[in-house]
Amino acid sequence: MQLSLPRAAAFAFSLASLAGVSQAQITKAPLSPRAQVHQQIGLVEVDVDYSRPSLRGRKIFGELEPFGSLWRTGANACTTIEFNGDVTLADQDVPAGKYSLFTIPDEKSWTVVLNKNVKLWGAGGYDPAEDLVRFEVPVQRLGDLRESFTIDFGGFHANGGDLVLSWEHTRVRVPVFVDSDERVLAEIDEKVRKAEGEVSAQTYFDAGMFLYEKQLDLKDAAAWIDKAVELSPSSFWMAYYQAELAHVLGDAAKAKRCAASALDLAKQSRAGAFGYDVKCELLLAKLK
Repeated sequence: MQLSLPRAAAFAFSLASLAGVSQAQITKAPLSPRAQVHQQIGLVEVDVDYSRPSLRGRKIFGELEPFGSLWRTGANACTTIEFNGDVTLADQDVPAGKYSLFTIPDEKSWTVVLNKNVKLWGAGGYDPAEDLVRFEVPVQRLGDLRESFTIDFGGFHANGGDLVLSWEHTRVRVPVFVDSDERVLAEIDEKVRKAEGEVSAQTYFDAGMFLYEKQLDLKDAAAWIDKAVELSPSSFWMAYYQAELAHVLGDAAKAKRCAASALDLAKQSRAGAFGYDVKCELLLAKLK
């Protein structure tokens, strides 16, 4: 049958419309939404990109995810973790870079795997020859139920923290260590000990406090905090630590004098004492 030109045009339009309808996609909320976590650990920035599956009434570990089998540690595309500096994960050295994160769950421990291929869909195409490190971490049993798989960080300290994986009644912690001390000491050497120009009160204070907190070169720490107070005489918090350090070094007379000064300054502060008035009073009571 031969169609007239108008009818042929209408027929072609109808086909195109039908094709367009058949190819259209429905936009809906994902069952495993994507999550991105950014965290500073020590002096290193860490970025995690993963998808978060939920229980939805299912038994996960030992059933949906069999014990002893490689798991993508999330859903959809492989989970990735990126460090902008060198770190140590559970005693394994990990250079700065981006890696895919896999795990092998078991009842009492999980094997954690960092792989160099970051463009995998789930565990498809995973090649153990591309592993950077493998190590085991113990399982913690949770009393409460975690509906959605979560990657987070906690247990922070000056040189690290924990990468935390939680789902169902299971949690595993991966210790992350960052050797920040060496970098900070090198910076102190450059900006304080070998400084050629003026050094600010804050720089002296930061350098002194780092040594004090690390219990390193306490005489240098005391001298630098003295300098900080000299350059910024109204900074009561600096005067307080000047007193505390003098107490630690056994100079009771200096400690009393500095604590009394810090207390007066804290009480006079229009911005507030931020608890340093109480700290000073406690130190003075200890020095009686």
